[in-house]
Amino acid sequence: MPDIIPSAPQDADSDPFWVKNRADFLATKSRSADPSACGTCRGNVAAGEPVEHDGCAQRATLLQAPDHPDYELLAGFSLEENERLPARFHVPVFDDCGKPNSWLCAVCWEEGQVVGWPCATAIKHGTEVFSPLHQAETAQEKQAVELAAYRALELGDTDGRVSASCGNPEHPTWLRKPDDTHGCAWCCSAELEAENQRLQREIEDAARVSETLLRRLTEEMLAGSALHAALTMPTTPEQRQAALDKFEAVAKQVISTTGGAA
Repeated sequence: MPDIIPSAPQDADSDPFWVKNRADFLATKSRSADPSACGTCRGNVAAGEPVEHDGCAQRATLLQAPDHPDYELLAGFSLEENERLPARFHVPVFDDCGKPNSWLCAVCWEEGQVVGWPCATAIKHGTEVFSPLHQAETAQEKQAVELAAYRALELGDTDGRVSASCGNPEHPTWLRKPDDTHGCAWCCSAELEAENQRLQREIEDAARVSETLLRRLTEEMLAGSALHAALTMPTTPEQRQAALDKFEAVAKQVISTTGGAA
């Protein structure tokens, strides 16, 4: 049986398949125009054709964070303080004035000193500097879904539910099933709060009336005790008169302090 000699692995650099694909890729121009593209290339892209000039092809987009610090603010800090700024600020900027031209960190600098990009902070935090496009698109899709849900509240039917609202423009619209007869939850909450306050006032009024009646009962008990002592206890006429005078004084106090309370 003859020996089987395995064929030598083909070098990807010389493989005809990859050589052709690389050549086709280099020869194909982009079908996306950069915002600064010339009118000819923008017209080509609008017609579904590739751009004519390589410089008019859409390039990668480098955006700073929305809260990126201004030049004046950065100038007030030292280089060490700027290096400690959050990773999202450590993006590259191209210096076309220096010799030689180079990419620098947008925040790692101070008067007379700059730091090339990637700076130490960008290297340390890596992916925290930029938001990957797929994550940004996912966030945008999530926001679009939430916006569609809010619009459904205004426009009508969603999953068999219908939008409902009350007469108060300050209360939001909500979704409910067609056979759901519940009213506005915000109106119900306001009604319950008002009822709670009304009951609280009634309880406070009842407590005041109870306190008044208890005070009147106590005074009447004291007057009754004084009258009983004046009529039953063996005392001198002076003592009995003093007891009667005390009873009359207590009775007048009861009438003056609780007059009319029942």
